[in-house]
Amino acid sequence: MRTILLSIIILVSSCSKSSYEWIDYSKTDGLFKIDASKKFEVFSTSPTPASIEKTIKNLEQAKAFYDEIFNENLVFVVLFIDNQNWNKYAFSPPPGMPQAYYEGVVVLGLNNSVMALQGREMFNHMPEEEMEALKESFGPELNLDLFFRDALSLHELGHLYQFYKTGKGSQRRWLSELFGNMCQIAAADSFEDKSTLNHMETYQNMVSKMSKGYKPPFNTLKQFESNYLEIIQTGSNYGWYQIQFYQTAKKLLSLKGKSILPKLREFLIESDVDNVGSLNDNEFDLLLEENFDEETLTLLHSIVK
Repeated sequence: MRTILLSIIILVSSCSKSSYEWIDYSKTDGLFKIDASKKFEVFSTSPTPASIEKTIKNLEQAKAFYDEIFNENLVFVVLFIDNQNWNKYAFSPPPGMPQAYYEGVVVLGLNNSVMALQGREMFNHMPEEEMEALKESFGPELNLDLFFRDALSLHELGHLYQFYKTGKGSQRRWLSELFGNMCQIAAADSFEDKSTLNHMETYQNMVSKMSKGYKPPFNTLKQFESNYLEIIQTGSNYGWYQIQFYQTAKKLLSLKGKSILPKLREFLIESDVDNVGSLNDNEFDLLLEENFDEETLTLLHSIVK
């Protein structure tokens, strides 16, 4: 009965929102509008942003994939922001860390973002064999914007397909992040050109190798919720969690296929705080058990083990 009631609530609320109403165009103030895509609006701190063609193509292909699987025609805007202006337009440093506002806006870095440069510095300490594998994927200069912008833009766009139907109070941030990772992987895998999927795999595998033996100060899903702001400000700890989400996302997609994406999105919508209020751990676990089979629940419960 409760599940049926939740479905009615979300059906009524979802029918009342205009596609453009949710976009906060104040986020684009002072930016140049770029004629780069017919599928969504693009803005930038530069009138001629360089090397964004692959990012735009990825986002266009991802939009087509998400629109079909989620039965939407999502309207959104994309901002390309340089290092110097990052803090003016994004809600969290460092420059180049992709972000999605709840109001229909994706924020991405431009070439040589601080995030990409920091990643390159981190990898400079890798053994020669691993460095060669990285260069084969990202080029001799280790262009990590291919990961932080071209690949992770798919993750942030995936979040918008959730945010369009939910409020700002996520029931569980870890499940939203898992959903973002699943969207990212499934979209990249749907592309005929597999280079973005290769960039994702190469980066995650290398960071996973480097993280072996690392003992983060926070390492449970409960801590991810209660200490989220502190975790997101600690790059290594947040990255550690994202590795766990990414690996679990791969397993779930391998086990259930892409059909699990609309099912998980529906659950995120129906269990949203604005619909049902804040659920304690027992209530949330019961709701998970009502909506997912044993195989899926086993993977969800093993994310950080």
